[in-house]
Amino acid sequence: MRLSLKTPRARLAAVMASSSCGPCKLSFAHFRPLPVTILTVVIYLALFIPLLIIHYVPPSPPPNDSLKSAIGVDLEETWRSLAAITRRYHPYNSHANDDVRSYLVQRIQDIIARNGDNATEVVVDNDVNVLYQTRAISIYFESMNIIVKVPGTGHFEGEVGDVLVNAHYDSVSTAPGATDDGVAVVTVLGLIDYFTQPAHAPRRSVFFLFNNGEEDYLNGAVAFTEHPLAKTCRLFLNLEGAGAGGRATLFRSTDAEVTKFFRRAKYPFGSSLSGDAFKRGFIRSQTDYIIFDGHLDMRGLDLAFWQPRDRYHTQWDSMAFTSRDSLWHMFETSLASVEGMASDGSYTFIPGSGRKHTGVWFDMFGRGFAVFQIKDTFIASMCLLTIAPFFILLTVYFLAKSDKLYLFASSPSSNTPLPAKLELAGFKGFWRPIIAIILAGAAVVGVALLIAKVNPMIMYSSQEAVWVCLMSLWIIVTWVILRAANWWRPTATARTWGIVWLSSIAWLLLAACATAQDRLDVGGLYFTIFYYIATALALFLALLDFFVLPPTAHIYNAILHTSVDLDDDDRRSLIAPSVDERPDDDEPTEHTSLLRDASNLGRGRHIGRRPNSHGSLSIGASSTLPTLEANEDDEPDCAASVHCAQRQYFHEQHWSRGLPRYTWLPQVLLLIPIPVILTAQVALIVGTSIAQTGADGNPVATAYILYAFFTVLLLLPLLPFTHRWTHHVPVFLTAVFTATLLYLLLAFPFSWDNPLKVYFSQSVDLHSGANTVHLIGVRQYLRGVVTENLPSAWTTDVNCTDDTARLGLYRCSWTGLAPNVAPGVSSPRKWAAVNATLIANATDSSSARHVRLHITPRNSRACRLLFDRKVAGVTITDPTGVGKTTPHGDIAEGVDHLRLWSREWERGWIVDAFETENVKKALTGRVECLWSDANNAESEIPALDEVKRFLPRWAVVSKLEDGLVVGEKRWSA
Repeated sequence: MRLSLKTPRARLAAVMASSSCGPCKLSFAHFRPLPVTILTVVIYLALFIPLLIIHYVPPSPPPNDSLKSAIGVDLEETWRSLAAITRRYHPYNSHANDDVRSYLVQRIQDIIARNGDNATEVVVDNDVNVLYQTRAISIYFESMNIIVKVPGTGHFEGEVGDVLVNAHYDSVSTAPGATDDGVAVVTVLGLIDYFTQPAHAPRRSVFFLFNNGEEDYLNGAVAFTEHPLAKTCRLFLNLEGAGAGGRATLFRSTDAEVTKFFRRAKYPFGSSLSGDAFKRGFIRSQTDYIIFDGHLDMRGLDLAFWQPRDRYHTQWDSMAFTSRDSLWHMFETSLASVEGMASDGSYTFIPGSGRKHTGVWFDMFGRGFAVFQIKDTFIASMCLLTIAPFFILLTVYFLAKSDKLYLFASSPSSNTPLPAKLELAGFKGFWRPIIAIILAGAAVVGVALLIAKVNPMIMYSSQEAVWVCLMSLWIIVTWVILRAANWWRPTATARTWGIVWLSSIAWLLLAACATAQDRLDVGGLYFTIFYYIATALALFLALLDFFVLPPTAHIYNAILHTSVDLDDDDRRSLIAPSVDERPDDDEPTEHTSLLRDASNLGRGRHIGRRPNSHGSLSIGASSTLPTLEANEDDEPDCAASVHCAQRQYFHEQHWSRGLPRYTWLPQVLLLIPIPVILTAQVALIVGTSIAQTGADGNPVATAYILYAFFTVLLLLPLLPFTHRWTHHVPVFLTAVFTATLLYLLLAFPFSWDNPLKVYFSQSVDLHSGANTVHLIGVRQYLRGVVTENLPSAWTTDVNCTDDTARLGLYRCSWTGLAPNVAPGVSSPRKWAAVNATLIANATDSSSARHVRLHITPRNSRACRLLFDRKVAGVTITDPTGVGKTTPHGDIAEGVDHLRLWSREWERGWIVDAFETENVKKALTGRVECLWSDANNAESEIPALDEVKRFLPRWAVVSKLEDGLVVGEKRWSA
């Protein structure tokens, strides 16, 4: 349709006539406050809710009958085995440990017999004794491992190696060990049941190792390295527990090739960031994984429970706080991984194959699993860092070449006030996104540090509240800044500039990721790759929008070249309004403004131009200029939706009515889902991992900074859209922020569901019988726990100082209830016999000083031998003369601390110590024997029983070291 309205009266009549066509109808998909608010909020909720469920809730197993018919494994029977194992505390140095060992041997034999497998071999290791050194401590350990060999059916042209599945059956002295490591142990029982069935015979031979002594320096795994059966194993799966339930996560893997087996699991869960944390030393505790990887050069996976840590190594690590769902998740992922390993016929994993690359891996919603080689992610990172900016700059070049680079276009100069409808002002929104990011980020960090200062341990029980508080604050501050800026200086480029800054920040994060991949061999920042891909694509789309606009020179020409196709009346319209133009007899006077009410300039008129089919205006034969319709606050009456679709938003530049109205939708779908999913998974893993480490002495301020960092990363994709939000969500979040902040600052941080962990130890002087009870914990609460709750501390002095063994924690010591760890032996002097004999003295530099010690504890099979000065070497035998020591590795720089572990009770050890220097002074030291059996704590360790009975309900006790009671005795020779 062609419009030609030559006079002001005709144009006014046309506008008035159009009022009969009804109110303007706007599409819900336009970039307007209500749809933007609803869509972005719904997307975030749709992502966060399932991510939280997956993070905390393990999948449920299928009905047991269907499971038995499908794979031949009875999950209920496996669950009952867990009950038998966790009846009592069963550390290596306890009688209950022997009972668990006997039970496991019997269960294994029953499973094999039931499946009619005559080829499977069961080895009860009572032969390997190993002497090795770790952390400058020398350890002598006698193996009590159980090894089950299921022979493979495959025939290979060469050696391909066997598969090892490992779990430790000892617990700590203060926990029944349901998840550390009971669920893993019964999972291995279920795997034995599966692979000993004729229909499921493995292609490679599979060894199932139940090792004893993991809780004390990984002794059982080290002993296995000296067993002949260990020499053929090339692949391994280690099953562990560092929490008390939930999902089993892939802690770490040796390489990308072996990680691909985990991809077979139906419910994979984990991120390579956890492996990087171990690699860089952020996680100081270790598992048997490092023995199989470092000592045997095997390749494999470390699968473990990891949350919550407040029940880990306490009496609440029991069946009451785990579930069949957790058991099923570990069993399902383990079965899928081991099946993949056992059925693999390649030579990839033989030593020297060269096909071993650091892996980058992560799950997607707990159902999919991605595995990459770190070299590939580094190449991808470098390509993205260079190629993506190139294409973006190329697009900018073409925009500039076609005179459509509105982002950097300034308004044309004029001697008179410029009509708003001819304003360009594309650079107007440049600074506001980065200002919002800086101020909102500073506010989030400030509040995080405030919480860390006022109530640092609240994260221990309320990490979800911390997330909600910081996220609410970020959204509020960002919305206020961007809405205020948009009200003060509205601009149509706000969304595009927001995406520009977001993409720039993502580029910097990706550069940091590439540096970590190249210099540190760390791939845990993989989410930045996808973060940048999403932001770069969104920026590319945002730039493409400007290609549909007319060249900026056409808008300049509206002022500079007004003679084109305009009659006199139209020329006058550039300096005077037309809609409210006076009749002809109302002549202008000297008081009439040359540019009267610029906002009304051209309202309802086309200034002599004709609209084309896209709602633009034609200038001359080929030039186009956007229509000059009414502004947003003057709702026009028009039934044609094309006019509605072409109007700009409130007070924004008039040229923006020519922008596409729907491209914000693909930008939302690019910027939010994938970046938020991957970043949120990492944030939840990091947040849950560090939330309760304050009880271990770790600095809490670092944890709060990490929460603030991931808060900003998770919400940055909202930045380009926040200025369009309605006020309803920010107002609601203001109330949420206020409530959560008050709670985080004022609430008590512990509860029965999230108890504060304190550490117990008791030392006894075996000469005098004097005993001291030690309780170690967080300074702010420990003294009150001791002096206000424990009766034995009410009548004696309590000495509290900084603990030298666990940095960051506080130690309170007092004279406690005397232990009776050797029933029937009244005097502590007789709890351990220590005889030191000088066999040979050094008379010259070529002679060797030789001291022999006989150490025999009562009701124990663990002692420590400490020398006041280092000796060159030691040998250990048992008093019967049957045992033989197998050195494992080198004993470097001599020995001054030797730990002794025996598989038999009260048998003791014979230790020969040798010196090479000509030292006339007697060799001296002390023996510390350990008692770790807390199953009869009321009668044998009443101080521990008192702590359990009288601790407040918001606290729980764990062991401090190998022995609950440590008896010390001096010696000299």
